[in-house]
Amino acid sequence: MDQFRRVDSIAMLIQSAVKLVHSIPDSWVRVEQVRRMSGGLEVCFSIHKGQRGKRIDGWSVTCRRVHEAKITAIDGGGLRLYRATHPAARQYVARRAELRWPRTCDEAKVLLALYRAHTRAADDWIPFDRYLSIETPWTGTSFQPHFAPISGNNFVCRGPDFLVRAYAKALEAIGERVRLTLRRVPKLKPTLPRVLHFGESYVVADSFTAELAAIAPE
Repeated sequence: MDQFRRVDSIAMLIQSAVKLVHSIPDSWVRVEQVRRMSGGLEVCFSIHKGQRGKRIDGWSVTCRRVHEAKITAIDGGGLRLYRATHPAARQYVARRAELRWPRTCDEAKVLLALYRAHTRAADDWIPFDRYLSIETPWTGTSFQPHFAPISGNNFVCRGPDFLVRAYAKALEAIGERVRLTLRRVPKLKPTLPRVLHFGESYVVADSFTAELAAIAPE
């Protein structure tokens, strides 16, 4: 017979759950299961006493109105919650912007400037090619990225204003002529997206609810 049994579950806000996890000395978080559900995802975690220790808690986190989910590792270690100002969440509520620059540019130089600006503004939370039209053709010996062809005399990038502004500043710094256009400010939602981060994985969603399935000896 198992040494432990579950007792009544308690639903709570995700920030309270994260605080409880952090209050456990030497806690280690693992993903047990990820399940699609109506309106979102359910991520089940187990909390262990150290990386190789016994399981001491079980959590089920419901993520609703999911914008993005990147779950690549199950043995995460920690659990963090970031606000809507985090770039992974901010991109979904920020004002939209459009950037244009001449197709006659030095593409290699521009790509390097844009990559550096992207890393400073968003690190790897936003893929570099999410808002930039980049192609990576096989040249015979290596992959050499370049911008996808478009109509007209300009390359175009459309995305969240904080990122597009960073791109514009970087291109101006290397002498490129740019045209930055800001779009209409989006209406504020009653709930803003946040980022639940565990190991190398994360979920961006508008709502997180945690359910603690406590464990007690029989």
